[in-house]
Amino acid sequence: MNKRVSRIVLVAGLYLASLPAFAAPLQKSEVNPTANWVAHIDLEAFRGSTLGKLVLAEIQKQGLDQKIQQFAAIFSFDPLRDLRDVTLYGKDQDRTNAVVIVDGQFDAQKILSLLKMNPQYQEIPYKSSMLYRWQQEPKPGQQAAGDQMMYGSICDAGRVVMGNSLTAVQQAVDTIKGQASGTSSGLLNQVPAGQGRVFAQVVATGVGRLVGEDPKAALLKQTESLALTLGETSDNIFAELSLRGQSPEVAGNMTKLAQGLIAMVQLSNDKPQLAELAKKLTVSQADKTTQVRFEGATQPTFEFFKTQWEQRRQRQGQ
Repeated sequence: MNKRVSRIVLVAGLYLASLPAFAAPLQKSEVNPTANWVAHIDLEAFRGSTLGKLVLAEIQKQGLDQKIQQFAAIFSFDPLRDLRDVTLYGKDQDRTNAVVIVDGQFDAQKILSLLKMNPQYQEIPYKSSMLYRWQQEPKPGQQAAGDQMMYGSICDAGRVVMGNSLTAVQQAVDTIKGQASGTSSGLLNQVPAGQGRVFAQVVATGVGRLVGEDPKAALLKQTESLALTLGETSDNIFAELSLRGQSPEVAGNMTKLAQGLIAMVQLSNDKPQLAELAKKLTVSQADKTTQVRFEGATQPTFEFFKTQWEQRRQRQGQ
């Protein structure tokens, strides 16, 4: 029973961290100033959008709502309706530096009662807060990763903090309480102002360190920062990617590469739907910054990705 419950807690955490949309605009005060990447999903904005309504209708059509109801019966909240937003941030490539902050309506006592059934459960007092430790178990089909621990804290206003590092979770709790310390990476100054109904944002600085030594990412190694915004204006969905290079020359190379790739897709005869979507992509450059923007009608864009998803399921034999 302990093993089953701890697996459920792990799956719940992973599920919350990987939802297709982040609620409320990004709260910069929740992000530790030393972080150099952040991702935020606004679930309230997503649910109120045309795209969100199409996705929710498809979930019901596919019969997935039964699984969600089972989840809600265990954790006493509906992840599609009770979550407001999810924020994930960290430092460089080390996943142990990452934390996820989930904001929503939770039954804190229900969550704690499940965690207490984990054999490695421990309560860790920290300043005026209480932190919790439990053992993370691998998902079915994955090899065990040793005694990997998870740490978390239930903060005020319905916020839950989770991470692989006790230190990272402690720093996240301090940040939420306005007690953050450390040298700022400048990340939060790179967060673009949202226009329209923004679902999600991903922002990173020091991109060269994040991509590591991958030879295929030579241009990204010369990139100082990136910002990706997804959202909706009226009945159009948009995605905007900004890449700031180390110099105008680097930005020029990125611009030419993006233009070339888009042109290839636009001329593709074997994937006419993708070619049509590619025609809605625009590329521009201003000094060190390259910007790629997509904007198109929500309904046909949704139908395209739905078709891709269904074809992938068929190939996997699901």
